[in-house]
Amino acid sequence: MSRSNILLGSVLAGAAGIGFAANSTAAKLAYEGGTNPLTFLTLRSALAALLVLSIILITRRSLQMPLRRRLAAFAIGAILALYSYGLLAAIQFIPVALAVLIFYTFPLLTSAYTWMSGRERPTLLSVTALLVAFGGLALALDFRGGQLNLEGVALAAMAALGITIVVILNNRLVGTADSHPITLHMMLSATCLCALITLMRGDFVLPQTAAGWTSLAVGTSFYALAIVTVFIAMSLAGAVPTALSMNLEPLASMTFGFLILGQALSGLQLFGAGLVIAAVLSVRLAESRKPGSKGVVTR
Repeated sequence: MSRSNILLGSVLAGAAGIGFAANSTAAKLAYEGGTNPLTFLTLRSALAALLVLSIILITRRSLQMPLRRRLAAFAIGAILALYSYGLLAAIQFIPVALAVLIFYTFPLLTSAYTWMSGRERPTLLSVTALLVAFGGLALALDFRGGQLNLEGVALAAMAALGITIVVILNNRLVGTADSHPITLHMMLSATCLCALITLMRGDFVLPQTAAGWTSLAVGTSFYALAIVTVFIAMSLAGAVPTALSMNLEPLASMTFGFLILGQALSGLQLFGAGLVIAAVLSVRLAESRKPGSKGVVTR
C-alpha cells in the first residue's frame, strides 16, 4: 500500500468514526422527538444492509459462501443487534460521550480474553493500559453523589462485552474471505431480529416531530455511510490504520455531546476520558506491531 493510500484511508476511517458519533448524537435527538432505540436500530440496520448490498452488486462481488459460514454470520448478526441496542439504549440514561467511552473499552476486553484463553501472555504495557483505562473510566463516570444512572452504565457495558464477542468470532469467521457478504448477512440478521422483536412488542414508534424525523434520517444515514466508508478505508490503508483512526469516535462524541446536546463533562471527567482513549490507543498500537496483525474494525 502506498503512503498516499494509507493517509487517505486513515482520513476516511477518521471520518467514519465521526459518522458513528453523529449517529449516536442524532439518536438521542430522535428519542426526544418520540421514537425509541429499537425502532432506530431496526431502521439503521435495514439502511446499512441495503447500502452494503448495493456496493456488493455494483462491484460484482460474490454472495456465495459455505453454509456453515453463512449461518455463523447470521448468528453473529444477532449478537450485533444485542450490543447495538445496548449502546443506543444507554444514551437514554447517560451522556452520549460516556456511553461511547464505555463501549470503546472493547479492545482492552479483547486483549483480556487472549490472556485468559492462553493465546497470549499479558505484557507490562497491556496490563498497565488496562489498569489506566479502568481507572480513567472511574474518573469519567464520576460516581460521587450517586447521580450516575447505573442502568445506562450497565447497558453500555453490555454493548462493550457484546462487541468484544463479535470481534473474537468475526476474526475467526472472516479470515482471508471477503468481509462484504459476511457484513451483509450480519446486518440482515440484525434487521430481521430487531423487526421481529419490535412487532412482537408492538414497539415500533416513529418520531412525532419534524426535528425527530430529521434526527432519525440523519442518524441512520450517517451510520450506513460510515459502514461503507470503513470498507473503503480498509481497502486503502489496511485494517490496523483504519482501526486506529476510528478512535476519533469518542472524541467526536464528547464534542457533539457538548455542542449539540449540551452534555458538558467536568474537567476531571475529561481527564479520565483522555486516560481511557490513550490506553486503548496504546494497546492497538502494540497489536499493530505483531506479525500478521489484522486489526479490529468492527462496529
